[in-house]
Amino acid sequence: MNLLWPRRFSFLERPWYLCTAILLLAAVHAAASDMSVPPPEWKIVVLKERQVLDLYRQGAKVRTYRICLGLNPSGPKRITGDKKTPEGDYFICYKSAASRFCRFLGLSYPGADDAHEAFEDGLINGEKRDSIINSILNGQSPPWDTKLGGWVGIHGYPTNDYLYRWALLLFPKPHNWTDGCIAMWNFEIEELYSTVPLGTPVRIMP
Repeated sequence: MNLLWPRRFSFLERPWYLCTAILLLAAVHAAASDMSVPPPEWKIVVLKERQVLDLYRQGAKVRTYRICLGLNPSGPKRITGDKKTPEGDYFICYKSAASRFCRFLGLSYPGADDAHEAFEDGLINGEKRDSIINSILNGQSPPWDTKLGGWVGIHGYPTNDYLYRWALLLFPKPHNWTDGCIAMWNFEIEELYSTVPLGTPVRIMP
């Protein structure tokens, strides 16, 4: 027997070594998880049936707004001109303070799921489908000139005084009046616009 080199042993012969190895692997995995990208600070959740927009910060609801939807709000948006508000997971991909509706937070509609479904239904070809999907993957605004429609977002009431008065008279909140966007009072969209950054996730539920 070689006294300088002890005989080899397997982990099965030393169960505490096996347990230690498992714990070390678990610790490494936990450390790797801690280094993953943290969730976004802000999140928007729209509940179409209740006509509310909830704003979350770090998982906690901090604000609830009453909203107006498209003139034909039931069901998800499928095609341009259907007056429906989309349903699904999107993000804020565009911001404009020069909108004719006070402020405008553009949503990443159509999304990847919308593009897949439209392609299967024959509404768009593979090139347009891939263009939409690639834009979403890169965190950019998708094409807004397809049959699926575009320029869907969160905005206020018209900035034109004449149109503003008529909108208030004919469509006071929470009456639905948009072409598919989500509308709120001007002071509310100004507050939301100044709070949430580009890339903020938006979930729109039925």
